[in-house]
Amino acid sequence: MKFDLISAAVAGGVFIVFIMTLIWRYRSGQYTAALRYSDTNQLNFAGSSWRVRLRWVPVALRILAVGSLLIAFARPQLGLEIIRTAREGIAIQMVIDRSSSMLQPMTLNGDESNRLQVVKEVFREFVVGGRGGLEGRSNDMIGLTSFAGFVEENAPLTLDHDTLVNFAQTIRPASRVEDGTMIGDALYFSTLRLISVDELLKQAEEKNNTYKVKSKIIILLTDGQQTPGGQHPLEAAEFARSNGIKVYTVAITSDSKYVKRDSLLGQFFSFQGRELDTTLLEQIAESTGGMFAKASSGEMLLKIYNQIDQMEKSQFEEKFTTFKEQFPMFIFLALIFLMGEIVLRQTLFRKIP
Repeated sequence: MKFDLISAAVAGGVFIVFIMTLIWRYRSGQYTAALRYSDTNQLNFAGSSWRVRLRWVPVALRILAVGSLLIAFARPQLGLEIIRTAREGIAIQMVIDRSSSMLQPMTLNGDESNRLQVVKEVFREFVVGGRGGLEGRSNDMIGLTSFAGFVEENAPLTLDHDTLVNFAQTIRPASRVEDGTMIGDALYFSTLRLISVDELLKQAEEKNNTYKVKSKIIILLTDGQQTPGGQHPLEAAEFARSNGIKVYTVAITSDSKYVKRDSLLGQFFSFQGRELDTTLLEQIAESTGGMFAKASSGEMLLKIYNQIDQMEKSQFEEKFTTFKEQFPMFIFLALIFLMGEIVLRQTLFRKIP
């Protein structure tokens, strides 16, 4: 058990209270009124009373109450557990497609939803841990970017993962005006975000922050092909590779040849034609040293994240012990001792003038 710096002074105070109590008892015995008797044997019955023999109990309870309060003032603490804090992690930039095609149906654990919603749910499991054997990425700085016809930064690189997953839930599918699939722009912007993390950490070092980035990766999820215009995806991939950033690409596909579409008359199914061409996504992953994968369900996406989780590990951590305050227990004991003294003085050891 750990005590505050004032514990020595408090211990001295307890000792002083104890000495003063002994002096009080000694002096109170000297000034007690007395009657002279020729034969004291007649008063032996008083000395044999249990109330007389235990009359020191209320005083002892008072001493215990004061001592407990003094110990409480010293703020005793008890070591509880070992907590690990990251000293070296991975900077991860999540890039999520939010084009209108992400409204197509997709299943997760037997429940059907749209692709974007499933991607957000699996992203939460990847970050904080949960299903699919995912343990979470508590040591890693993670940022979030979404894109359609233009790129939007939803959350900067952060270790505050609870806030991050809340920001992810705010991503909405693109409207008709902003629709598109600007993969190159999203990849280039995400690379810039990861490059800037070094400068952020340098600024943080001025505040004695020793967190280091072990490596940098981009995880890009899309169900479409590059929209004409903007940054070419392969040029953006080369820019990422030249800055030591690996890109993991995930193509969201469908097992069905028919897709659900909306119209003024309601929803209908139409033939989606040929399967998504993933050649570009494969080239991006290969050129940067990353990995390409396809997912047609939430379960497959969980497995892909599990593979990435195993490939990109944060290994170095610092351990320290946390402490829990114990002073409330001693305050509670002091109250019990004090109440016990009051009850005994008003009942069994009550003095009648």
